[in-house]
Amino acid sequence: MKFDPGRIQFRLTAGMVLASILGFGGMTAWSNFRMQQILIKGHKENAYEIAERFGQDVAWMDETMPSQEALQKVINYRSTADTAIWIRSPEGEIIAKSDTLEMGSWEKDGFADEIIQLPSTTQLSTIEVQDRQLIACIAPLVVNGTELGILFVIDDITQNQRSFATVNRDLTLASIFFIGLSAIVITLYVRQSIKPIRKMNELAANVCSDNLADTHLEFDRAPTEVRELAQAFNMMLGRLSAAWDQQRRFVSDVSHELRTPLTLVHGYLQSTLRRCNTLSEPQREGLEIAATEADRTIRMLQDLLDLARADGGHMRFHIERVPLKELILNTIEMCGYANDRVKVELQSGGIEARADRNRLKQVLINLIDNGVKYSEDNTVVTVRLKQEDEWAVIQICDRGRGVPMTDLTQIFDPFYRVDEDRSRATGGTGLGLSIVKTLVEGMRGKIKVQSTPGEGSIFTVSLPS
Repeated sequence: MKFDPGRIQFRLTAGMVLASILGFGGMTAWSNFRMQQILIKGHKENAYEIAERFGQDVAWMDETMPSQEALQKVINYRSTADTAIWIRSPEGEIIAKSDTLEMGSWEKDGFADEIIQLPSTTQLSTIEVQDRQLIACIAPLVVNGTELGILFVIDDITQNQRSFATVNRDLTLASIFFIGLSAIVITLYVRQSIKPIRKMNELAANVCSDNLADTHLEFDRAPTEVRELAQAFNMMLGRLSAAWDQQRRFVSDVSHELRTPLTLVHGYLQSTLRRCNTLSEPQREGLEIAATEADRTIRMLQDLLDLARADGGHMRFHIERVPLKELILNTIEMCGYANDRVKVELQSGGIEARADRNRLKQVLINLIDNGVKYSEDNTVVTVRLKQEDEWAVIQICDRGRGVPMTDLTQIFDPFYRVDEDRSRATGGTGLGLSIVKTLVEGMRGKIKVQSTPGEGSIFTVSLPS
């Protein structure tokens, strides 16, 4: 299927996938942000609690042991592998410190020496030293109302941050996977959901006058809106079918009712022209014009009647095996064309086709008449006969003005005329080629045209042999 961003399927899929991306992505980003906040907040609260209770613990132990020993004991009790504590006197000397600072991971690259040099500014914040994330709680240490110095509580959260980054990465990858999976599921779901619409589109594209009455949409499991649209579509098709049948009956009835009186009028005019010798020249000319137009109108009504019968399925064909060479020669002889206007080229004399003899004569007469009418008097219309696989092929070639490329697809439509003025001058009604196409297709044949403006046209009739 051709990519088209204007399709409902693309818009629904894109919208739902975008909603999934925003949903999963937003949830993942918010979860990561909240987890980061909770992680840092928990470590800060822990460091603050150590600093807050440190003075009380020292004061309690100071009653049973020397102050220095009490400081060290509380430091050792509160310290962990990731938490270092030390106390700096007002003079800048380290009074006591935890053994954590002497661990290999803390002494590596002089990390312990560097953090011991932190300024004695009171703070509770996150700091970064040598690419390691630390929670620093720095506050004065007051024991029994006496300030002993500055307490440093440093919590190393680097490993926790790395673990969090791993979880964050896994969560992001999982989100991407679920977004991709959701996109596939959404695409399949949307495609299945709009399948009735595509079916309706295909059905509407194939509706024509031949199948209008038989076309009907049924979607039992489709969404309610689609079923309602299908019902409206079926009602529209019903109205169109009724209108088409009414138009067809009208054309058939009018053609039939008008043909009889016009035939009588034409006969009366012909009889008058033959028997009346007292007519003046203007009178005779007027009657001849009237007779000609009456004959032209009768032929047009007959064509309309044939089209109406064909559209209504009432045109009958007597299909038999027809020797085409004999039929072509008899047709040309019957029409009485001048010897220098129509030329016959036969590949062989044994070519037969399954066709209706009289209908095929009508086809040939219309096509040859067109070639003669729309060609110059000094040009020849050639009728060719040949066999191509399982088809008997008849070609009528003229050297007329030709048909423009833009008109080739419409010349078989009723009342369509390439050159309005020229058609009127030659008596054309625009029904001849439409009749030809109807008759050829009624005999299970095919017709096509090739034309070059200024060089002529080739009408090819193919019939099953």
